[in-house]
Amino acid sequence: MGFVEEKIKEGKGFGNLVFPRTLHPSHTCEKGATHLVEAIKANGEWLREQVRSHGAILFRGFEMWSPEEFRSVVEAFGWENMDYMGATTRVKVADRVYTANEAPLNQLINFHHEMALMKDFPSKIFFFCSEPPPEGGETSIVLSHVVVEKMEEAMPEFVSKLENVGAVLRLKTAKENSSEKVVSKTWQWLLQTEDKVEARRRAQLKVGCSSLEFLDDGTAEFVYGPLNPIRTYEGKRAWFYPILGYTNNPEDIDVHFGDGTPLPVGALEIYRKILDVNSVDLQWQKGDVLVVDNLSVQHARRPGKPPRVILVSICK
Repeated sequence: MGFVEEKIKEGKGFGNLVFPRTLHPSHTCEKGATHLVEAIKANGEWLREQVRSHGAILFRGFEMWSPEEFRSVVEAFGWENMDYMGATTRVKVADRVYTANEAPLNQLINFHHEMALMKDFPSKIFFFCSEPPPEGGETSIVLSHVVVEKMEEAMPEFVSKLENVGAVLRLKTAKENSSEKVVSKTWQWLLQTEDKVEARRRAQLKVGCSSLEFLDDGTAEFVYGPLNPIRTYEGKRAWFYPILGYTNNPEDIDVHFGDGTPLPVGALEIYRKILDVNSVDLQWQKGDVLVVDNLSVQHARRPGKPPRVILVSICK
């Protein structure tokens, strides 16, 4: 097969489910991107099923180093390319390959599904460790169906109300384009227009929001909902839409119940704790490739110290 399974110390088990499933080169498989690509093509159907059933696969120990090698691994899976669209800063480094996020490493990027608030979002995300951080900077992953189960156990009335009346999310854009914040793009950049009438049209057509509101300080708010944060994909209920925001800054996303009442602080703290307790903080090694099912797994970035170079590629 070309692979041998090993467990990482930070990994978790949920029943018979190993998260993430970690594959190393077998003794009969040579190392290097070329051999990983060959192994993926030879075992493509099985690997795609492992991504679906486990939520994430970590390839470790294959000794691949360049963005171009990473791209060849992504393409070996056969999923269609998708361009990034969102309010964060990313730099394209090769065809299909971008930096993960240009925001300073001392900032937390909270748990979320990639581009969840966009009208079109990826089904798969690939991460590649080009340079691991000297301290911190873990990419954290958590199974969203586990989050739903734990929240229903701990806060059944809260979950029931969210499902019945929905939530309204308000995402505030940046005042000017900058890589100093996680949410770092202006509405003009996101919608590629300075005309407010055309911006509202594009916001509903491309971004998928309910409305676009312009603020006195020159920023805007994309308003989503009311919507149910829990969505079902392939029989699994995923906590798909963020209710904490992308950072610890309470201004980046404002979330209320669909009836206008605020979300209880206690419920948000329990939600945050459930995320932390059930997540895997992946401690990167150079050359690692992580494949994530974006329909069933949330990801986050822990604060860390530079240098840290994590590249990404997303697929439809």
